[in-house]
Amino acid sequence: MNGLPTNRYQIQVGITRKKTNIMRHTRIALSRIALVATFLTAFTALAPSAHAATLTPRARMYQVTNGSRLNNGVRKVDIHYTMSRLARRHSIAMANRGYIFHTSNPSSFYLKGVRWSTWGENVGVTPGTIGGIEQAFMKSPDHRANILNSRFHRVALGTYRDANGYLWVTVFFYG
Repeated sequence: MNGLPTNRYQIQVGITRKKTNIMRHTRIALSRIALVATFLTAFTALAPSAHAATLTPRARMYQVTNGSRLNNGVRKVDIHYTMSRLARRHSIAMANRGYIFHTSNPSSFYLKGVRWSTWGENVGVTPGTIGGIEQAFMKSPDHRANILNSRFHRVALGTYRDANGYLWVTVFFYG
């Protein structure tokens, strides 16, 4: 015997085995590609983006606020940049006094000349990160209620990091 197929059955079996081997190798290669793609997608989603590291604290606060809303099925809020300058002034005032406090009269401080029907304000201070203060807000029932209030459509965000490294935050929502 020289090892060559001698009849039609042996030829068909040889071709079938060859096709089966090619198909098996193709499936293995595709499975490996799918596994690598899944890993890269998961890694990209979990790893902090390089872009997040370059965001200003206000932009990062806006990002995490909307992330909390979207993760809980609430539409994101739009930022009001002019009003955000006022929120920053409030954050600086808190830092200068050394304690957190709410705006005494939001309708004349933030909302003068603006159409609104409801508002809420979250204020806080942390030696840590924006992500940390957002987690603290989400653990507090009143702060969480403001973040997830579907009647709020706009937000003003003010952040200020003092000389001691503390981050003072004012998040003013309205709708």
